[in-house]
Amino acid sequence: MDKTKKKDTLLDTPIGKFVMDNKALVILIILFILMAIGTNGIFTSGGNLRNLIRQVAYSVILSAGYTLLLSSGHIDLAVGCMVGLVGVILGKFLVAGVPIPVAVLGACVAGVACGTISATIITAFDLPPFIVTLATMSAFKGATYLVTKMVPVSNLPQEFIVIGQGYWLGIPIPVYIMLGMVFIMVFILNKTKFGRYALAMGGNPEAARLSGINIARVRWGVYAVMGVYIAIAATVLTARSASAQVAAGQNTELDAIAAVVIGGTPLSGGSANVVGTIFGCMIVGVINNGLNLLGVDSNWQLVAKGVMILLAIILDVMSTKLADRMSKAKMA
Repeated sequence: MDKTKKKDTLLDTPIGKFVMDNKALVILIILFILMAIGTNGIFTSGGNLRNLIRQVAYSVILSAGYTLLLSSGHIDLAVGCMVGLVGVILGKFLVAGVPIPVAVLGACVAGVACGTISATIITAFDLPPFIVTLATMSAFKGATYLVTKMVPVSNLPQEFIVIGQGYWLGIPIPVYIMLGMVFIMVFILNKTKFGRYALAMGGNPEAARLSGINIARVRWGVYAVMGVYIAIAATVLTARSASAQVAAGQNTELDAIAAVVIGGTPLSGGSANVVGTIFGCMIVGVINNGLNLLGVDSNWQLVAKGVMILLAIILDVMSTKLADRMSKAKMA
């Protein structure tokens, strides 16, 4: 009994609170130091850090949208395949001579359409999002293969490629897009009725329904917003690659889930931490980048990602239990 109280007291210190509230930041700092030492400073070189932040920008955009999705109590396993499909649609528009703003808008419409397909099936048949999006993942992947005939969409206009490869004031353009999308998500979650309804639905769907919230409408909204974020992420990825690759985006939903959970958004929903998601994406990016610099086999990198996701889930569950125990100790 005394040991438990002592442990709770240690966790209740300013340092303990900081670590609990900023788990992703603490993990990122530790990883950054380890990678810098392990690569003999190559990791911290200017060129590598610019490359890292350009890569992370895509992940942050995608994961910011996923933060809303997960905090509302939903999941989407089709996100990665949707990125590929939307990117291909965008590429086809551009090759056909459609102006860049109109092409990007068309990609957003395609993203919203894909997202609402999943939301409609979930609502109409009262099915678990996990099962529905597992099925739509296969459907969207197949649609991408059919549209492209397994051939990437290339010869994109240079003005579009600049979006993913260019700089402004010495900073990669994708970083500005990333910051804008993060700001929008923070605003949605903290300043809009829709954001509050989404969090309420994630915390307790039945209570939200009884309080007058239209669960179906909010669900459609959440998946639609996710579709827009997928489209913007696909735009950045396609511009960075200078082509719409057939397999683009596949399996990135795993990185997004890991980043969002590590960042402090619980798998159970009900709360969101968009800033933490940025740190979570940085952690995933540092691991991927560092393992490449260390020459680790790509198959082992997949193993590392799987372990990382598992550790993120364990960390989420354990930190939630610790927080509950601390609050109970204070009440006692």
